[in-house]
Parts: sequence; structure tokens; C-alpha cells
Amino acid sequence: MATMHIDEIKAIAHRAHENAVFRDGLFEAMMGEDRDEAVHSAWALTHLPKTDNHHIAKHREALVVLAITTDDTSLRRITLALLEKLEWSTTNVDNVPEYYVNLLDFCMAHLMMPEEPYGVRSLCIKLAYTLSLPYPELLGELRQSLLMIEPAELGAGVRHTRNKILKSL
Repeated sequence: MATMHIDEIKAIAHRAHENAVFRDGLFEAMMGEDRDEAVHSAWALTHLPKTDNHHIAKHREALVVLAITTDDTSLRRITLALLEKLEWSTTNVDNVPEYYVNLLDFCMAHLMMPEEPYGVRSLCIKLAYTLSLPYPELLGELRQSLLMIEPAELGAGVRHTRNKILKSL
């Protein structure tokens, strides 16, 4: 993978913030076949200011599909980071979009997988919590899952995230 420095990523994010066509091109590149271009584009999009989250939200469904289907762990982690920035309130708990359910299922499964990198596991814990908030029964399931994870087997970041979410539950 070609190395790109943080200053370059921030410059790309700044340009994307100011230029809608360029920003849309970054989203297209994320979905493309060129692994380096996809990862760099996703990384730049994580540096957009919070005021641009609505631009990310327009691509929510495609980002979910990418996160749960990609075999590239870097792209998965960065895509989950983009999704974690978004608001996930559901106004009608009886009519939840399929991608919402798919992301929740993915996160519930992958937060338990020791072979997943710590960054992916932490993001899965956070997203599972956020997605479960409207559903008390799912919060109970998440709590049980988190309690089953042996803290000694976790890195410091995942352990912190786990403990923080457990306190919230």
C-alpha cells in the first residue's frame, strides 16, 4: 500500500468539505476496486468536520454494505468509524431498515471474535450499543455478550470500550 501522510489526508478532507463533487468522488472511490484508493478515500472522509455528517449519512446504506462485506480489515475499520459518527435513531421501531438490522447483526457477531482487530471490535461494541438503544431486549443481549468477553484477552482500548458500555447498560 502506498503511504499517505496525515497532512495529505487532511488536505483531501478539507477539499471534500468545500467541494461536493470531489466529496462524492471519494465515496465512489471507497466502493471501487483499487484497495489503496478506497482506504485513502475512506480515511479522508473520517476527517470531515461534524457539520458534514449529513453528507456521510446520505451513503449510510452503501457504507453498511461495504463494512459488512469487505475482506479488507483496514477498510472495514475505517468504514465502521464513519458509521459510528452518524446518528442512528429509529423513529419507527416496527419498521427498521434491513441495513440497520444487518449492521447490528454484524456488530454483535464481530465484537465477540478474537481474530478481529481491536479497532474493529471497539467500533462494533459502540455501534451495537447505539443500534440497540431503542430495544431494551437487545441491550440485555449486548450486556450478556460483553460480560462473556474475558477482559484479560482484550487490548486496553477494547477493554475500556467494553467497560464504558457496560457502565451505560
